[in-house]
Amino acid sequence: MKVGDLVMYKYDLARQPILENAPVGIVTHIDPEGIGDRQEVLVMWNDGGGLMNHSMGFLEVVNESR
Repeated sequence: MKVGDLVMYKYDLARQPILENAPVGIVTHIDPEGIGDRQEVLVMWNDGGGLMNHSMGFLEVVNESR
């Protein structure tokens, strides 16, 4: 995962189907807190949620940036 990638929340299809109109976000920063955690990203969401920190483990890349 890198800055510019489009991401969605990772869903467990056995427990929860992918939601129609699920929010999509763009990764804006890696290790936003500057503590050396390269698995933490800052995401800007398209649902009005603004900027939020997330662990990469809970996100999936929809479209990679170049």
